[in-house]
Amino acid sequence: MEQENKSPKWSPRMIFGIFMIFFYLCISVLLIFTPLFKDVNIFARIIMGVLFFAYGLFRGYRAWKNL
Repeated sequence: MEQENKSPKWSPRMIFGIFMIFFYLCISVLLIFTPLFKDVNIFARIIMGVLFFAYGLFRGYRAWKNL
């Protein structure tokens, strides 16, 4: 029997998923630590930033698990 190659398959879907992980993490940093969204209430910015960060970590965990 042939052994399956365990190297990750760099499909467009996987590349897009990794891009979205970085996107969510970067948006969370922009929301919390920069004045870019200064028109939004600070409490709403922090809540949205924490949610984006948690979702980015969750997507990262799922992507890691599927490797």
